[in-house]
Amino acid sequence: MSESITRLTIIEVMQDMAQEIENISSILYSAAKKDNEGIEKLYRQELLLAKEKISRARDRIFDYLANGRLEVLPYKEFYINSSLQLENAINKFDAGVYRLILLQGAQRDTHYDEVNDTIVYILEEIYNSSRSLVDLLRSLLSVRKASSEKRKMIEEKFSRIADSESRVDSIYRSGLAKILEFYKAEPSKLLLLKDAIEYLEDSMDCIYSSSVYIKLIGISWLA
Repeated sequence: MSESITRLTIIEVMQDMAQEIENISSILYSAAKKDNEGIEKLYRQELLLAKEKISRARDRIFDYLANGRLEVLPYKEFYINSSLQLENAINKFDAGVYRLILLQGAQRDTHYDEVNDTIVYILEEIYNSSRSLVDLLRSLLSVRKASSEKRKMIEEKFSRIADSESRVDSIYRSGLAKILEFYKAEPSKLLLLKDAIEYLEDSMDCIYSSSVYIKLIGISWLA
């Protein structure tokens, strides 16, 4: 019984972490669609708070470990690695958005809309994947589903995240090629844009990595 309570508690904490990523990515995605309107204010008021909440949630999970509460928990490294990937996801997201803020004072050029579309598309996929991650974690907490039905739900939610990760890879490669071509004569702008989409792409990778561990946890519960 104690093992069951412990693992469910950890999944609930990870669901809170994923929910924070979903919430902040939704807010920043909406801002990016409006030419990054109010992005600096959102960064300082919303994103930094989300980072703090996720860090505290990760500390809660590690507190279980420090107090020996995970000693009886199979695959405990999956829980640890998943929570670390969620924290990495928000940190990478933060780094990408911060570089977009640094670009706020730059003069718009003929390539602005095309490059901004790349950023909007990546933010959209981060939002979609984080929402699917919340659903994936929620499916693990469902107690009224038969094993076969729960397995199908897990596979479906994971597949959505994997599809988002694949799309972001493609969007990133295309966007990076455009940035390198458009801004080869403006090294400072090139570096900021390049770093921005790289960090956002890294954030998507972290969400995907977390989902891999969560899927493995869910499948292990069905064994």
